[in-house]
Amino acid sequence: MNEGYDALQPRKLLLATDLSARCDRPLERAKALAAQWHAQLTLLTVREGPQVPAEVVQWLAGSEASTEADFAARRDIAREFEGAGFPVKLQFADGDVADAILAAAAQSDSELVIVGDARINTLGEIFLGSTVEQVARELAQPVLVVRQRTRAPYARILVPTDFSPVSQLALETAARLFPDAQLIVFHVHEAGSEGLADHARSGDAASGSAGSSATGHVNGGANASAIKLRCEQFIDGCTLAPEVRARIAIDSAAGTPELLTARYALEHGVDLAVLGLRSQFGMLRLFMDSKGEQVLRGLDCDTLLVNMGARDGGR
Repeated sequence: MNEGYDALQPRKLLLATDLSARCDRPLERAKALAAQWHAQLTLLTVREGPQVPAEVVQWLAGSEASTEADFAARRDIAREFEGAGFPVKLQFADGDVADAILAAAAQSDSELVIVGDARINTLGEIFLGSTVEQVARELAQPVLVVRQRTRAPYARILVPTDFSPVSQLALETAARLFPDAQLIVFHVHEAGSEGLADHARSGDAASGSAGSSATGHVNGGANASAIKLRCEQFIDGCTLAPEVRARIAIDSAAGTPELLTARYALEHGVDLAVLGLRSQFGMLRLFMDSKGEQVLRGLDCDTLLVNMGARDGGR
């Protein structure tokens, strides 16, 4: 084990890439995280079959051409990661992209899967297209969708919450992976939240808690104090180290989650948003209804997707 390694952070990462320039952004983030965590990085590239005339010619040439392409890819990866200081593997697969990622993640025991946005590379389309539901439901590991260039470690992380268990898992995962970053717990409340104040008071009486030490503000409104208290109770219910709790800020706004979450991330310089996946009704019921999908699509920052199944499959 490397000196300074945190046992709570991933030891094995999986990057889905087509090895082209379109995947440069997720590649750079994967390199940075592997170096930060002293983790093993596996690069997975999936050969779906010929897509353009040049690829058809190569396909007709048979295994010899494929072997040459694989050799060239391994040579380029060796150059890319020369002196990286962490182990790197290159893995090839054929067939369906989603199936290949699921199989590779299981085979390699990867603890984080990294992909690009559909606007950056074709592999990213599985997370914003028709096969995302299959991957999101079946993959227990968190999935990091990279959109931005890697300039520094993640410093400001947004965790939208609807106070559900999956939101709790998202916050705990963000704290575990990035313990030095500032975490922002953000709640969007819509019209019809009049019962929130009673919920907050009853929850406070039941727990006997005076609220967490988290700091921040809640945008105005009749229920502003109740919302802030509810956010504090939500944080109190999470398993967080004291030093992490001290870096948590609270904020809230009234409106539609899909609009305000993206706007908040943009206006407040958020580096990463952490969203939970679940089947139940709620703000972050990602990929199960149009609202959740719009939250993801509207974000311009990197996004970490945490599946509720990871609670049982993780350490």
